[in-house]
Amino acid sequence: MEENSPLWFALREAGRRILSLGEILIEIPQQFHERWNRLILNMSDALPQRITFPSLLIGEYLIVKDLENKIILTNQEISESYETLWLPMKTNLVLPMLEQMCSELLLAGYPGCEGCGFRENEDVWNEILSRNNLLEFSQ
Repeated sequence: MEENSPLWFALREAGRRILSLGEILIEIPQQFHERWNRLILNMSDALPQRITFPSLLIGEYLIVKDLENKIILTNQEISESYETLWLPMKTNLVLPMLEQMCSELLLAGYPGCEGCGFRENEDVWNEILSRNNLLEFSQ
């Protein structure tokens, strides 16, 4: 995957959401649970101040939800909601790439400390632009 491509930006935003949001539920196929449990352990090592971590559920696709069951990101089908980050890739391809992106962000010190302004300094994600770029990029 090419750095600074539309897919790279979407995966980076997905990684940011997984690392910075509080309690989330991550639905993925069973065969990926061991690797993602390891990622969650790495999150606890890198973020000792954090109290809650993602929970893994068995699912056919990548679906990340908050505790109110709102879909935060998915690779399933394009969502009508532009609050949902869409990753248009097959599950067996997107999960290793997203895991690597999360690991790289953790190694770079993301998401930083609570209250130090790290997340506030980032640009707001534009899902409409991302979807248009991804569709154009895939053609």
